[in-house]
Amino acid sequence: MTNSPSDPAIDAQRFATLVHEGLVIPPSFRWRVLRLARGLAEVELEDDPAFVRPGGTISGPTLFTLADLTLWAAVLSVIGPQPLAVTAEMAIHFLRRPKPDALVARCEVLKAGRRLVHGDVRIVSRGEPERVVCHATGSYAVPDDGPAVRSSAP
Repeated sequence: MTNSPSDPAIDAQRFATLVHEGLVIPPSFRWRVLRLARGLAEVELEDDPAFVRPGGTISGPTLFTLADLTLWAAVLSVIGPQPLAVTAEMAIHFLRRPKPDALVARCEVLKAGRRLVHGDVRIVSRGEPERVVCHATGSYAVPDDGPAVRSSAP
């Protein structure tokens, strides 16, 4: 069986292995890939009291970490398992105060160039999936020895 052009360049298990081998993530940050397709990633983060800040909302660093992790998954779905692909920039907008609940982040790659891959991330609470609580855009730098990627979105 051959891979189709729409198949991701990395599967969810290989991505999870890269994360667990290459990053130090606290045990309270329990996440899983819900969906991984070429240029698209959905990651769920389980609820944990460690994420709640004064005022009863989920902390910004928690949201940022989830957004960056989901962007990385989407990037690798296009370029393959490149552990040296790194965040080049990220802008994040906190739109609503998320209640303590599981979160789901969805990232779509907007453009995959030779040096940079750009993506759009939206985070929702599991209990209110129609209300975006956080929006982020970011870019990952592709290592020089990485494969040539398409110059348009997947």
